[in-house]
Amino acid sequence: MKGQSLIELIIAIGIFIVITSALAVFVLDSYVAGRLSLEITKADFLAEEGVEAVSSIRDNSWSNLITGSHGLAISGGRWVFQGNSEDIGDQLRNGTRVIEIENIGQYRKKITSRVNWQFSETRPEEVIFVSYLTNWRIVSQIEIRKPTRSTDSAGRTTNGARAYDYPDGTTWASTRYDITRDPSITFYTWQLPTKTYTSLVLKYRYHADGGNNDTYAVAYSTTGCTGSFTVLISPTSAAAPDTTVSANLPINQDLSRLCLKIYTRRVGGPTKRLYTRDIWIEGSYLP
Repeated sequence: MKGQSLIELIIAIGIFIVITSALAVFVLDSYVAGRLSLEITKADFLAEEGVEAVSSIRDNSWSNLITGSHGLAISGGRWVFQGNSEDIGDQLRNGTRVIEIENIGQYRKKITSRVNWQFSETRPEEVIFVSYLTNWRIVSQIEIRKPTRSTDSAGRTTNGARAYDYPDGTTWASTRYDITRDPSITFYTWQLPTKTYTSLVLKYRYHADGGNNDTYAVAYSTTGCTGSFTVLISPTSAAAPDTTVSANLPINQDLSRLCLKIYTRRVGGPTKRLYTRDIWIEGSYLP
């Protein structure tokens, strides 16, 4: 009986050791995971702060954004570059913050904010934030491009070429609400761009007589005159004063595939008209 009791005691001690070890590992892993999460959160903040600091430096002077690796410091209440890296060891073990600046155009730079630290003797960690900054003091220029051809399938529109005389806007093409086929007129074959655009907007300027159930509508396609069309002006009978509507286009839009169609339909009453004053695109670009 004594031997049996000793064996049971040894087994109980063994089980206790196994359970205690498992609990210790679990507690340790939980501690490590919690500490790592805390340090990553702190590193995220420092990396994001680095990008915001560079934006502040850019606002003081675009010429301050010199290509290369930089550290950050505060001087006179402002962020400045100092050295090739910044010691942040007081916040993260053996921590450093480095700001890397790359040119990706005359007025645009890539900003990489990199935070490195030693989580443990054998485990380095890194957090990286990337942003792009533009010299906002450079005012964008605008290039105007117009359609050069039109097709009046119903024969109910005055000279279509009078509809795109931007920026004068004193001439127009008028379309009566009395056609039997839609569309009444199509504008296409636009002037091609000579610049690289940062934004591109389609604009249509018109005014309209009101009709009793007569309707007009305007739609455009970015994939050619036989492509899929997007509504610019929904079918309506409302009168409209001199009005401009617009739609944003992809900056790399192929203007040879841009097409605008105008639809009108007469239901009854005296003949009314839709007056197309101007059709154009505005392509913004940096000088």
